Amino acid sequence: MCSLTKKISSLAFACCGLISPAALLADPEILAHDALFNSDEPLAITLTGPFKTLDKQRDKTAEYEVGSLSYDGPDGPINIETRYTPRGNFRLEKENCSHAQLWLNLKKKQTRETLFANQNKLKLVVQCRDSNRYQSYLRKEYQAYRMLNLITDTSYRVRWLTVTYQDLQGKKPRTQPAFLIEHKSRVADRLNLNTVDAERISRTELDPEHATLAALFNYFVGNADFSMIAGTGGSCCHNSKLFRADDGPYIPVIYDFDSSGYVDAPYAIPPAKLGLRNIRQRIYRGFCTDPEVLDGVLNEFRDKRESLLAIASETDFSSKRSARKGVSYLEDFYDVIDDPKRFKKKITEVCR
Repeated sequence: MCSLTKKISSLAFACCGLISPAALLADPEILAHDALFNSDEPLAITLTGPFKTLDKQRDKTAEYEVGSLSYDGPDGPINIETRYTPRGNFRLEKENCSHAQLWLNLKKKQTRETLFANQNKLKLVVQCRDSNRYQSYLRKEYQAYRMLNLITDTSYRVRWLTVTYQDLQGKKPRTQPAFLIEHKSRVADRLNLNTVDAERISRTELDPEHATLAALFNYFVGNADFSMIAGTGGSCCHNSKLFRADDGPYIPVIYDFDSSGYVDAPYAIPPAKLGLRNIRQRIYRGFCTDPEVLDGVLNEFRDKRESLLAIASETDFSSKRSARKGVSYLEDFYDVIDDPKRFKKKITEVCR
């Protein structure tokens, strides 16, 4: 499992790079990389923009009025010119979400010497609808990213926000939670990797450790809506992006967990071709690999069990009942991997 240390040696990965954020933040080189994502503290910001129009039109090709992002800096308010673009697919449909998911395109010159230094384009995951239960779904998706961060640094970092949306037309502002996702170019820079422009690759070109980890994590949270080798629209892959070091194997980094059984959003449906009864039914969609690779990745989940369940048990932004439900769902994963018969039936006999 330690071959990856040769591929990304500049970060001194411990056993194949599967180390915690705490260990990463102890490294000055990592600490200096994008302060925006070096804290779990909620950040309060105000976004000014044409949100009424964005929610109505949801046109990815349109150019909308310029707005701004502002927050309280150490020496007073900081304002950064910002353009907004609707994003996503399923959540972009009005029948699924009242509010459009957004790209924030920041004027990079204005981000210098601010918390948003080095940021040019950021995904904003917006609360889908206004009710409190959608706040809980949002928080669970954020937790999924944090749990993946805990297992491997080769993942998208996130930052929880309290956002006040001020419409340019003077509509009464709304304040709701949201979270930002690190851009893939910043992931590549942080890990000394290259982004990949491909629509399809062979499974044999994947890094075995990272491909197995990605598949097991998606099984852990009950997400079947992904591919590590194929995509559409000229970009690979579906809810996964590929990275590599020079001519090394492809490293898949997964994202978008709102269709997982752990989040259990009411609008989410399992991929039709898989024949699942509902979104909470798990199916392993990983590729078969050497037993020692599989065992090494499984041990990462076992070693981090208490910390992973501690994230799921948080009740700030969700009810105790919702937290217990989430913990129970993740404990079912451990029941499978710790039972040889169930593990064989659910994992090793169904790998592709």
